[in-house]
Amino acid sequence: MPDPAKKSKLQVLDQVLMKIEVSTAIIAGAIIFFLMFLVTAEVFLRRVFNNPIPGQQDITILSMVSFGVLCISYCYRQAGHIRMDLLLKKFTGRIHWSLNLAVTLIALLTVTAIWPGTWTHFLRAFQFGDSTFGIGLSTWPSKLAVPVGLGVLWLRLLLEIYVYGRLIKNPELEPIAVPMPADPREKMDA
Repeated sequence: MPDPAKKSKLQVLDQVLMKIEVSTAIIAGAIIFFLMFLVTAEVFLRRVFNNPIPGQQDITILSMVSFGVLCISYCYRQAGHIRMDLLLKKFTGRIHWSLNLAVTLIALLTVTAIWPGTWTHFLRAFQFGDSTFGIGLSTWPSKLAVPVGLGVLWLRLLLEIYVYGRLIKNPELEPIAVPMPADPREKMDA
């Protein structure tokens, strides 16, 4: 019989992490929204008044890193990324959860290997005042987005490793905090 206290703690952990993921995804969405207006204004000013916005290209380049990485954990939790799970769908029970655990361990090791370098890259940019060539914008805010986004993903992967271990031990438990991709057949327009 599963312990209801552990289940509720796991759900609370998942919900807290999901709030962090939603927050970073909202920031990424706001950046995209800002960029949409910036590019539109830049095109309008360039075409109508022959007066482009200075630094628009620098802002766009720096922003792309931020919105690309800040929402990665949210997308992962929602199973919104491209998954190659044809093989995984063939298995059920302990084998299915064991394969998911193996894939998640590889992802966690990869993020763990990359994360310190991204933090060092941010610190170097912050300490030395790294800026863009165009209008001299500081690059450290966008470089900070990478370790923040990867840090949130690292926490998600760590939680998943615990969850998969729990499901390997007892495959009958409810899969809490596990990305569940939608069945493509359910998404088809009939």
